[in-house]
Amino acid sequence: MRFQSTTNDDTWTLRLNTTGANGKCTATSIPIVPVSTRRTLTPTPRPSISGKFQIKTFNKISPQGLAKFSPSRYDVRASDQTASNAHAILLRSHKLQPSEVPNTVRAIARCGAGTNNVPVSDMTAAGIPVFNTPGANANAVKELVLCGMFLGARRVVDGVNHMKVLG
Repeated sequence: MRFQSTTNDDTWTLRLNTTGANGKCTATSIPIVPVSTRRTLTPTPRPSISGKFQIKTFNKISPQGLAKFSPSRYDVRASDQTASNAHAILLRSHKLQPSEVPNTVRAIARCGAGTNNVPVSDMTAAGIPVFNTPGANANAVKELVLCGMFLGARRVVDGVNHMKVLG
């Protein structure tokens, strides 16, 4: 295994050369964002002064999901509370602005499918990963489909309309 880094004016690349068991050499190139374009961050995520990791939430996040964060290790703050030292952001449909992201943030999680309400390119340039949770609403979709099938099979809507006609 051999590491090699190359630098052009604006592009930095880390190249990893390995030889597999079959004797073939493979090379992987990883682009690196130059330090001058990255946002300055503290070296490692550390708990806040209270000794807890701070999580900022936007929108209403399920209390059952938030209960997964142990109160002894995490300080979960709602959107109406100040969280200037947040280590992570959880949001649903809130349109996140770069100005709402403190320098201490290490990750942003979109609680749902897609990331169209998060400025992914800005966060990538700042070195902040953005996650989403596709399939998290699969049970709700399944229930709606079954409900529609039962409504159609039992002709419930036709019955409701008939009762409206009768008065």
